[in-house]
Amino acid sequence: MLAAIVLNAVVVEASASPVTDNWADLVQAPPINADQQQRDRFATFNEALTNKSYSEAEITAKQMIESVDADAIDAVPDRARALQNLALAQQFQGSYESAGQNYAAALSLIASEEDNLSTSLILPLRGLANLQLATGDTDAAFATFNRATHVSNVNYGPHSFNQLPILNAKMQIYLGQNDPASALDVLDRIYMLHTRKYAWESEELLPALYQKAEIYEQLNMRHEAYRTWRHVRAIKRQHYAENDVSLVEPNIRMAKLSMQSLRSTVYRTVTTSTAEKHLKRALWIAENSPDGDWQVRKDCLLALADYYTLFNLKGRAHRRYAKAWELMSSNENSLIARAEDFEAPTPLSQPRPDPYAGFEYHPDRAKAKPDDYIEGEMIMAFTVNDRGRTEDFRVVDSDPPNFSRMEYRVRNAVRAFVYRPRYVNGEAAATGNLQYRAKFFYLPLDYDDAVSKNDRRRR
Repeated sequence: MLAAIVLNAVVVEASASPVTDNWADLVQAPPINADQQQRDRFATFNEALTNKSYSEAEITAKQMIESVDADAIDAVPDRARALQNLALAQQFQGSYESAGQNYAAALSLIASEEDNLSTSLILPLRGLANLQLATGDTDAAFATFNRATHVSNVNYGPHSFNQLPILNAKMQIYLGQNDPASALDVLDRIYMLHTRKYAWESEELLPALYQKAEIYEQLNMRHEAYRTWRHVRAIKRQHYAENDVSLVEPNIRMAKLSMQSLRSTVYRTVTTSTAEKHLKRALWIAENSPDGDWQVRKDCLLALADYYTLFNLKGRAHRRYAKAWELMSSNENSLIARAEDFEAPTPLSQPRPDPYAGFEYHPDRAKAKPDDYIEGEMIMAFTVNDRGRTEDFRVVDSDPPNFSRMEYRVRNAVRAFVYRPRYVNGEAAATGNLQYRAKFFYLPLDYDDAVSKNDRRRR
């Protein structure tokens, strides 16, 4: 649920984990006919990975390798599985060279025992690709992923879901490299695989639609995200009752996207809008669904109240906030939630000032290099009133000092902030002495010009 409809762009950073792919899918379990000792060791290994006890996982993986009977019929597959598990544990520890050697040994064993297109190659290839990513060798990682895709396509066909883990991993790489076009190409491929198998109105299509919507939102593609959530809602409407609680999320998501389509810092007083209709619909569902517990109802109330606050409709906002306050005053768990939602102002919109303080024209500006810019910082104190608007601005600290033009810019940014106001005993209350820390970059010549202008004004 979205308790607060926040209209700021969200930057999603790529994970710094050495394993990009889903590590749980890369773990190699023993065959069904394995003896009890093998199963016990694997359980210990898997538990150690889950608990991030990587040294213990490595030791157990080595014991699994040593326990393989070299004369057994299935010795090669067992040894290859154990080598992959050992490589995964070493990869988590950052022992990349050893992990690479063990992945290579596993791949060599499988290829010699079976062939170069064996499906048993897919998991170690995925593991090796993740290792190559961790060491910064992106080209090699893509080549390895492509090899895994080729093996999958040869064995299962070009439209098999078996390639989904590989495609998902590649898409996350592109997102991490800030290459949205390539990421969207892969996303389209993933969605196409689903649409070839499932009808437009099929529930089985929902996972792919959820993924599309999340990626579109991450890339700030609001129109595409809105259409995708509308598709999600259409499928749910066809399969569930009109008051099914699962319809709350798509309505709130569409409301958020509708609001983001407006100008980010200008909110006109309106009586109705697409966003408001979605939010009212979500609240109706929450209040009329047998599964609409207090948490779902309060999230919908807060979402609608936040919408009215953004549009400066205090009366409508207060009625919903007050109702949410009353709803969350019934038991210990709801009181904890009430404190989280109302004890302090909640930011709904915080447009950031331009971080580069390039205010003045100067003939030497064109000669400036990136390294010539200096980092500055300003702390602006302010009050959030009972309407969720900011007032009483003052500079608490500034480095460099007396940078009036930057102060003007930061003040204008803070003036546009909108908050859900703090509530005390069910009533909106002003909150003073809040602070906003703005970091910026400036050229010495700009600062000198600003100070010089200040001096001339004082004269």
